[in-house]
Formats: sequence, structure tokens, C-alpha cells
Amino acid sequence: MKKLLLIMVLASGTVFGQTDQATSKPTVTVNGTSKVYITPDMTELNIHVSSLKMDMADATKAIGDQTQKYLKILKDLGFKETDVKTTNFSASKNRIYRANGPIDSGYVVSQNLTVKFAYNQVTLQAIAARFSGVKDPVDFNIGFYVSDQLREKTEADLQGKAVADARKKATNLSAAAGVKMTTVKAIVYGNDVSAPVYYKDMRMFANAEMADGANLSFAPQEVELQETVTVVWFIE
Repeated sequence: MKKLLLIMVLASGTVFGQTDQATSKPTVTVNGTSKVYITPDMTELNIHVSSLKMDMADATKAIGDQTQKYLKILKDLGFKETDVKTTNFSASKNRIYRANGPIDSGYVVSQNLTVKFAYNQVTLQAIAARFSGVKDPVDFNIGFYVSDQLREKTEADLQGKAVADARKKATNLSAAAGVKMTTVKAIVYGNDVSAPVYYKDMRMFANAEMADGANLSFAPQEVELQETVTVVWFIE
């Protein structure tokens, strides 16, 4: 007669299992977790450029002129032209909807100018102050995110702490059950859930009446990073 299979499941997600010793040794399986809140170390500046003209060529030329103006401002602020990337270029008819249907009224051409740089309060204040001094309003937004270097360093530290957390739980539970942990059978890491994007967006609209940028305070919101690992130990 086959031996009776005995499984004890604990609320912590830990499983003690014992099967026929001819095929498997008893094990304890524990989930370890670790998390931390960190401040984003990178900034992304997006400037929206758009123009509405009756002729598409005129609208395209207009945003080209605006782009050159903003490139000059960014150069004055210490950025290189190669630091500035063009994204989300769009050109379409401008449709005005009336009671008797839509009417084409020229063309709208737009694009974004994007610059990524290390978070720096002084630089951000200089950008806001400079944009507040231009004649025409500037439509822009500022976002913060975690660099790959900081993310990888933080995740490596969290992974070690998650394994330590799993070991602590397994030790406590093994002692409570009257068994002894021996060697590690397996370590399972990762899941099918996509990693979240850690990004804090702060939108601003600057014009000539805007307060001096030096009076503004830019404080990225902390983001949470968490690591989970499952460790399986043999017990006796």
C-alpha cells in the first residue's frame, strides 16, 4: 500500500511536503520578499511644438522655425543638439465640425522635443526661468524616472535581502515543525507580470507672467521597487 501523502500549507505561502522517500526527499518552500522606496535620478523634458496653417508646407516650416528657437534655448542652458530627440511627429487636416458636417480648415503639424538628463534642481529651475522669459507661451512637461543603472543596483540588493527573508522564514518554520533545514534544492525567481514603469509626470505651462523659475521646487515622487524569490530547502 502506498504511503499516505501529507501536506501542510501555512498562511505565509510556505509548504512542507513529504512524499514517498524512494522518489523524493521532504522539502520546505518559502517565498521571500524585499522592497524599498527610491527617488528617481533621471529627468525627461518634453516640449510640444505645433502649428496650424492653411497650407501644410507653411505649417511644417513654422514648427521648424519654432524647433530652431527651442534648440537655441536648450543650447544656452548647456544641452547639446545631439541630446535633443524629435518624437511624435504628426501632420493632419484641421477639421472643424459644423451642424452640416466637418469642414477642412488648414493643416495641423506637431512634434515633441525630448531631452533626458540627470535630475538636478538647479537645471530644472533654470529651464523654468528661461521658458518664462520667452515671448510666446511654451507648452512643456517634466517627468522623472529611475535610470537602468540605479534600478539594477537596487534590484541586486533587494534580491539578496529577499533570499535572506526566505531563509529566516524557513528557519523559523522548520524549528516550529521540529525538522532541520539542509541544502537548497531550488531557487525560483521572476514571474509573467510585466515590470511596472516608474515614472512621475509633472505638467507645466509657462508664459511671460509666470514666476521666476528659481521660486519653483521640483521634487520627484519616490517609487517602490520590490523583489520576490521562492527558495526550496531539503529538510530532515
